[in-house]
Amino acid sequence: MLPLEAEPGQPMMIDDPWVLAREVFSPCYIGGWSAAEYWGLTEQIFRSTLVITAAQIRARSVSLLGQEFRLFWVQKKSIAGATLIWRGSERIPVSDRERTIVDCLRHPELCGGIRHLAHVMREYGSSKEHDFRKLAAVAKETATGAAWKRLGYLAELLWPGEKSLIDDCLNRRTTGYAKFDPAVRKAGKMLRRWRLRINVSLANEATQS
Repeated sequence: MLPLEAEPGQPMMIDDPWVLAREVFSPCYIGGWSAAEYWGLTEQIFRSTLVITAAQIRARSVSLLGQEFRLFWVQKKSIAGATLIWRGSERIPVSDRERTIVDCLRHPELCGGIRHLAHVMREYGSSKEHDFRKLAAVAKETATGAAWKRLGYLAELLWPGEKSLIDDCLNRRTTGYAKFDPAVRKAGKMLRRWRLRINVSLANEATQS
């Protein structure tokens, strides 16, 4: 049952999927591609709203009241720290720019894959709001070994002048090799420097940076 009120006999309607997500999937925050779109880091339009939730869910994709949601489950402690933004008269938790990027470095599927994440990071680096120190700080709080490797490789490709960030990534590499994009079956070429299997080409992103 939805925790929303409706008049008896009246269909339940809601205009903003973010408000609906907060009501139905709490504790949660809006993240991934939806947060990237909100912060102006992508012009790509996704049909579904990406929700990071600690609620008990039975499916990864849900259609509700005419809205489509893509759900990604995390432990409740991982929900804390989201930024509250206004949507009309409602306050909705959403991952900030840096947390969005780090979440997607851990799980590129949240951004629609590593190619789109590279685009998001390129836009972040060229925006006036970029803060590489904050990005490194957020990564130190939540990044996995694989996320550090992806961050290092992408930072070197997109932001070669950010030596401090790149050095942080080098120092935090874990042993073993991780797939650049876990959703791509191709094994990829092994890159020793970053201990990554580069199974996706980012040639276009490199030329646009």
